[in-house]
Amino acid sequence: MAIFRILEATARPGAIDRLTELLVQQERDVVANAAGIVFVQSLRSGDSVLAVSSWASVEDMQRYLDQDVTGEFYRRLPELLMGMPSVRTYEVISPGGWAS
Repeated sequence: MAIFRILEATARPGAIDRLTELLVQQERDVVANAAGIVFVQSLRSGDSVLAVSSWASVEDMQRYLDQDVTGEFYRRLPELLMGMPSVRTYEVISPGGWAS
């Protein structure tokens, strides 16, 4: 079953450029090359960021999360963020989706 993982966070004052750079680097160098990745995109609105990834399975997502490089990414976030990021994981309930 396909899985979506959504990270939402707000940058500390003056840290948005470093935060977006870190997100893009992780997306480009790690997530995009992970087994089972279907889709990945990072978005910005002012000092807020949203990182969305879609995985072929929970196991694929978990293998990504278990990597040392992913742990290092998450350890670097707190110094750049106001509070804790919101991280939510959703299971796709309607295969195929809908588009106009």
